[in-house]
Amino acid sequence: MSAVQADKTGQGAIQMWKVGEDLYTLMGMEWALFCLGIILIVAVLAQGRSRVVVGGAAAGVILSAVVVGALVSGPSTPVDSGLPGTLEEEAGFASSNACRACHPAQYESWHDSYHRTMTQPAGEDTILADWEEVGLENRGFTTRLFKEGDAFWAELPDPLWHQDPSPDRVPVPPNIKARVVMTTGSHHMQNYWIRRPAEGVAYLDSFDNGALVQLPWVWMIDEQRWSPVQDSFLTPPSPHLEPPAVWNTSCHLCHSVAPEPRFDGEGFETQTAELGIACEACHGPGEAHAEANRSPFRRYSRRWFGDGEGDPTIVNPSRLDSKASTEVCGQCHSFTRVVDMPRWQKEGVPYRAGDELADSKALLLHESVPQNPHLIAQLEEEPNALVGRYWRDGTIRVAGREYNGLAESACFQEGDMSCLSCHSLHDYTEPADQLSVAGAGDETCLDCHSAFRADPAAHTHHDLGSEGSRCQNCHMPHTTYGLFTAMRSHRIDSPSVANSKATGRPNACNLCHLDQSLAWADRYLTAWYGQAPAGLDREDQVESAAVGWLLRGDAAQRAITAWHMGWGPAQQASGKGWQGAHLAVLLADPYVSVRRVAQKSLDTLPGFESFEYDHLGSVTEQIASRDEAWGVWQRATSRYLDRRGPGLFIRPDGRIDGAAIQDQLNARDQTPLRIIE
Repeated sequence: MSAVQADKTGQGAIQMWKVGEDLYTLMGMEWALFCLGIILIVAVLAQGRSRVVVGGAAAGVILSAVVVGALVSGPSTPVDSGLPGTLEEEAGFASSNACRACHPAQYESWHDSYHRTMTQPAGEDTILADWEEVGLENRGFTTRLFKEGDAFWAELPDPLWHQDPSPDRVPVPPNIKARVVMTTGSHHMQNYWIRRPAEGVAYLDSFDNGALVQLPWVWMIDEQRWSPVQDSFLTPPSPHLEPPAVWNTSCHLCHSVAPEPRFDGEGFETQTAELGIACEACHGPGEAHAEANRSPFRRYSRRWFGDGEGDPTIVNPSRLDSKASTEVCGQCHSFTRVVDMPRWQKEGVPYRAGDELADSKALLLHESVPQNPHLIAQLEEEPNALVGRYWRDGTIRVAGREYNGLAESACFQEGDMSCLSCHSLHDYTEPADQLSVAGAGDETCLDCHSAFRADPAAHTHHDLGSEGSRCQNCHMPHTTYGLFTAMRSHRIDSPSVANSKATGRPNACNLCHLDQSLAWADRYLTAWYGQAPAGLDREDQVESAAVGWLLRGDAAQRAITAWHMGWGPAQQASGKGWQGAHLAVLLADPYVSVRRVAQKSLDTLPGFESFEYDHLGSVTEQIASRDEAWGVWQRATSRYLDRRGPGLFIRPDGRIDGAAIQDQLNARDQTPLRIIE
């Protein structure tokens, strides 16, 4: 069958699915199948012998689809699965299965996204890790992974022992055997959740209290290896195992649809409409919509004679105003605090798509002197809440909190910009970022800033089509950290050397021109855009700003800058033969995440194609790898060195100025920093 024929067959199957559903609605199952069979026989005879094979194959698919489509219902959770229960019918949710028949294209685009696979029941088709019999050692504790039949198990020290505040707790956590019931993530890394056993933990009065507890190991998908969970975040080095996350207390809020913790002070009876981020997370409860549209007369009359206002039985974010549609995304992609905590613990957050988000969640923006009572309450519980999420200028710097950045942008505050201005949940170019065609380019910006359309280079001062002429690269630089990578800031603003100097947030100019100083960037911003000159120190006149952030900056500055040293546009602007001297330093960085980011960038540099390094290695191994990397770089300089000078701490003869680099390291910002992803 040709690709064209296959496509037509698939489209035909979709149409026949709908025909079968409509017949079922009008006449019931038996008459629907009878009539559909007659239609198929006539269709096959009419098409001729040459298409009998294709038609016959399609017929089998269609008949199966009709039977399944007519009988399908929302997902149910087996009582003994260990998973959260399914919300009662009166909640009004129908599940993504109910959307598929009428919206097959939208269903498939969602099905191919990482939203769908955010949270899944554990099983052979969802667990990505190598789960063969293996023992994992971390900070003095051992976790054994194994399978029994089709079930995935872990034997490990009881994770909740670390959360027991009692001074009388047993000195060593007892081992437990727990079944893995759920997964989170499927793109960069995958986490696993266990239900503690119902008996056998002698030092506790209660055993399985419904809590879904995080396994202390995470599977790194790209590397195909295990890593300790706490080493997968940018967090201060510690020899101690940190308490595990409990899914029912926070993660469920955004990793499932309409969750209800149902915590009674002792245990959880958590329920949710659907695991993962599914249709009803963005469109609201769909039961009334599905029920209303079981009538083919209603569907077709609205399609052919509708008023263009959409179906009032469901929420379509694209039909909401920019504020309301952005809040649909912002219910998860934000740093917020639940307004009514006692109600949330018992019932969950009552936000539904189209509601006023502030009624259930308070957006926590940066405040130097906090006045927001919800922010004050958050800081009482979490004193480093702002430090772990914001640059000192109030720009959010942690991934997944894009609404906080957008909320501080004039494009959103004074215009009609929304998440849907750049992103499409169904018509995206790549599932990783779900950018629309317009959002992947500059069209969204130029729709409003049309004055720059005729001659963009007059504004950007970069060649048309170059990375320096891209709106996003200058106004949405990669200053957000998460998942071992740098991501675009969603606080849309302009580069400012003065701000970088005052607050430490790297500016777009020096993150692309990695070899240049703050003074260099300041001269151009002053000449091109009339910015007031920044007050700069002597070192700012000569020293590469990026190298300064990389060597003496805090952990976030080091990670962000290290990522840019492997970024193609920055290498195009700055060369790529000199960075190895500085990235090598970070191979012995005290932060695991910084080491991992540096390794990924080092892999892109000439001469390091076969360089091997383990970011989880011992301190001795880290130092040895750093010295080895310096040697690799030094041997490659005769062929690849493309920048040198005092600003880069590379001597005219191409050798490293070790004393200058050590001075930078001695001045490093050692403030403990945890980026709270």
